[in-house]
Parts: sequence; C-alpha cells; structure tokens
Amino acid sequence: MYDLIIIGGGAAALSAATYALGKRLEVRIIYQNLGGKSGWRQNLTGQEGAEQLPASDAVRSLERYISMQVGVTLHDGVTKVTRYGDGFQIETFRNGTLEAHALIIATGAGPVRLDVPGAEELLGQGLGYSVTTHSHLLEGKTSAVIGSTTRALRGAAELSRTAAKVYLIIPNETNMVAPMINSLQQRPNVEVLVGYNVQEVVGPMNVEELVISHAGKTRRLAVDAAFVDLGLIPHSEIVKGLVQTDDQGFIVIDGHNRTTLPGLFAAGDVTTAFGEQALIAAGDGARAALSAYDYLLARAPQLEAEGAD
Repeated sequence: MYDLIIIGGGAAALSAATYALGKRLEVRIIYQNLGGKSGWRQNLTGQEGAEQLPASDAVRSLERYISMQVGVTLHDGVTKVTRYGDGFQIETFRNGTLEAHALIIATGAGPVRLDVPGAEELLGQGLGYSVTTHSHLLEGKTSAVIGSTTRALRGAAELSRTAAKVYLIIPNETNMVAPMINSLQQRPNVEVLVGYNVQEVVGPMNVEELVISHAGKTRRLAVDAAFVDLGLIPHSEIVKGLVQTDDQGFIVIDGHNRTTLPGLFAAGDVTTAFGEQALIAAGDGARAALSAYDYLLARAPQLEAEGAD
C-alpha cells in the first residue's frame, strides 16, 4: 500500500508529488497528461518568436524531475475511487487496483468550448480559454473576451490596462449586476456587448475577426485575439459521492486542502479554491501534500502497527 497516491498530471499534481518525494513518502502519481495545460501557447499574427511563459517553464522543470524518479509515475486513467478501511482503493483502466493511505485529487477542470465554425481550427492561433495567461501579448492590440463568468470579467479588466481595445461579449444578462461590469463599462477602451452571440471565428491562419449577432443583426469585429470563458467543468467524477462538492461539481476544501473525507485532499482547478495560474496551482498542490504528510504523521503509530500485523 502506498503512503500517498496523487491523481492528475498538472502543476498541482506535480508540485504535490515533488513535496511528497522530499519527505520520503512512498508516492505514486497517476496521470493521463503529464504537465497538464501548462505550455499551451498562443501564436498571434505578427508575433515575433514563441510566447514566453515563465510559469509553464517552472512546471516543466517539475515534470522533468518527476519523470526521472523510478516507479513514481503511472500513465493511466482512474475509473473509480473507493474508501477501503482507513485508506483508499484506486481502480485504473490498465493497471488494476492500487491502494493508498492518503489521496490527493488534482485532476483539474476543462473549459466549456465555443462551438462555432473556426473555433477548433484556430485554437492556439489567437483563440484561447485563459485570458490572464496570455494578456501580456495584447499590449496595444485589439482583443475580445466571450463570457460573463468572474474569470471573464477579471480577464477583460486585465486586458483593458494595456490593450488598445477590448470587446466584452456577454451572451446573456445573468451577471449584469456584478460590480466589475460597471467598472468595465466606464473604461473608454472597453465595449460591452450584451446579448450578442458569436457565430464564427474568422482567419485563414490566425484569428482576424469575430462574427457576432444580436436580435437578427450581424457585426464583424476585427480582433487580434479572442478568449472564451463560458464556464469550467471540474473533473471530479471519480470522487462523486465520497466528498462534498458545490453545485457545479468543484470539490469543497478548507484552507489546508482537506476535503470532507479524512485522508482525501484536493488541489488546483478541480477545487473551490480555483486560481487558474500555474504557479497558484503549484502552491496549492504543495499545500495539499503538506496536509497529507501531516495526516500520515499523525497516524504513523497506527500504520506501523498495521504493517507489523
């Protein structure tokens, strides 16, 4: 039985595994995509060289370190997590069932996709799902943000500090009372378009235009980039029913990354403490591993007695 199993391959999982290895825990990290979303770069028209993402480079360093550790990584998917005595059983697709005294869920969250012509083809070519990660590319340029989530509004506000023009496209009016909306409407370089829907993302190689419509009327917006934030879908299905989640499925954690089930911890985008940036997720993962380590230390006499049996 492992001391700790970490499920996930992004910044939070890699940081948690690095911390756990430093404490000489017998740890296993089960992942489908080592490195997670880190390293997803944008390529805009006229951009000189590859986008520099220092946070992603830091995550890659963690990835290289973890990959070099013998017997630590397991490239597989998890189908089910169950309570097993005071520990956990983790069922995988290809490697059977593993057991651990403690568990960290760092499986992340995926964006609600923009389902219109051109959206998939131009992903990474001026279309993205993380405004704050790539906002530094838009200084003096024109950008659009699609959505009314807290992340979308924060991203539009961040872009407005340096971009020449920001279009905030809000498909509905459900979040129009948010204080950030009022602030954005007062900024001279921001145009808030309420009730508009994106019909097409246009560009032969990179994003050049958005076709939007409202009340039967169509507009074409010339943009250098467009960022979509229509919401996130947490990858928390494997612990559904085991721990408390909010109404969207994000795992509820306390300030020490503990879930409502003792021994089960969570970190990163899959939790209610979502922070988006890779460095924030990495810190979250290290804190979760610290809490798991404290949990194991507190149970050490019991675990040693079980081992002796």
